[in-house]
Amino acid sequence: MKKNILLPTDLTVTSLYPIHEICKNAGGEQCNIYIIHTLDLPTGIMDLLFLQERKPYKMLPPSFLEAIEMLRKKYASIIHLLSFEFLYGNSRAYLRHYMQGRNIQSVYLLEDHVYENRLPQSVSCIRTLRKCKVPIVYVEKGRQNEVGVLTTLLYKEKMLA
Repeated sequence: MKKNILLPTDLTVTSLYPIHEICKNAGGEQCNIYIIHTLDLPTGIMDLLFLQERKPYKMLPPSFLEAIEMLRKKYASIIHLLSFEFLYGNSRAYLRHYMQGRNIQSVYLLEDHVYENRLPQSVSCIRTLRKCKVPIVYVEKGRQNEVGVLTTLLYKEKMLA
């Protein structure tokens, strides 16, 4: 049975760091990792009409996308699915339904990390996730001066040895 794990992100390479722990804790089983970033729900008619034109995917940092691809290749034998998506809204009911629909068994968060709002419409879902009834696994950051660098993310084991 595959493990289904939720990983919220602030679109930084640092926020992808828990993927190492997810793969280490998988115990040889394959897992599905759902990386999410929450956005404010459009409120005006103009926002709704032009929602497709202002796709936030175009605003993703290239280093973030590159890190996802590097991690997907590095852990290809463990990661069955590594998906990224924007969620519109961050209410407890919405996140609970999202997690139930994907059968999420745990949420991984970086300990002592300040998840920032990188896009104009970004909203944090961390407080809401902590209120949901899904187990949360806290992961310590790597060495401060190294976290956030693609090389460190890819070769974590070698650099910390």
